[in-house]
Amino acid sequence: MVREPWRFRPISFIHHLDHAGLRALPIIFLICFLIGAVVMQQGVVQLSYFGAEVMAVNMVAILSLREVGILLTSIMVAGRSGSAFTAEIGSMKMREEIDAMRTLGIDPMDTLVLPRVAALIVALPLLTFMGDIAALAGGGVMAWVMLGLDPPLYIDKLQEIVSFRHFMVGMIKAPFAAVIIALVGCLEGLRVEGSAESLGVHVTSAVVKAIFLVICIDGIFAMFLAGIGQ
Repeated sequence: MVREPWRFRPISFIHHLDHAGLRALPIIFLICFLIGAVVMQQGVVQLSYFGAEVMAVNMVAILSLREVGILLTSIMVAGRSGSAFTAEIGSMKMREEIDAMRTLGIDPMDTLVLPRVAALIVALPLLTFMGDIAALAGGGVMAWVMLGLDPPLYIDKLQEIVSFRHFMVGMIKAPFAAVIIALVGCLEGLRVEGSAESLGVHVTSAVVKAIFLVICIDGIFAMFLAGIGQ
């Protein structure tokens, strides 16, 4: 059977973009908001011993943009979307739909894997940006409560502290994390055998591997960027 040539499938791309991106926004915004508030609260408490409570704003701003936003977002997406990719493709594998696609000359990589990878490459940077905003907002609420910094003063303080490079350090990691999460989730799905137990094992494996690899990539980027003075 002649293999079907690859072509971009906008409907599939938009479907996965909706599921992996838009529908993940509420939980990611909430988690990042709460973590930003907790980091600010702990920062104020610990720095109060040195009379430097206001420096907690610096800590939250830089930490949120460089590390917290991208890491929390990637971990949440790995647990939510990465596992869904494995479950969806694994279920098709169990029902022998993928074998039928190959018989018809349809490449599962083109039809199932690439649209998911492309959707996550677009979705994860956008989710990371919203996660950054949420973490800063959570820190701002806690700064208002504990330090008396009202929103205009907090925003002025952020403008003094934050530079564009801090924002880009976090954002540049997002496409790499997206590729890892999507590929691990899809490839684990393709490895599912014909049992529910196998599906459960590979869903768990996809989440664990994706989170581990994302943290490794983050550490590599952190060392590299520190080495070049960024």
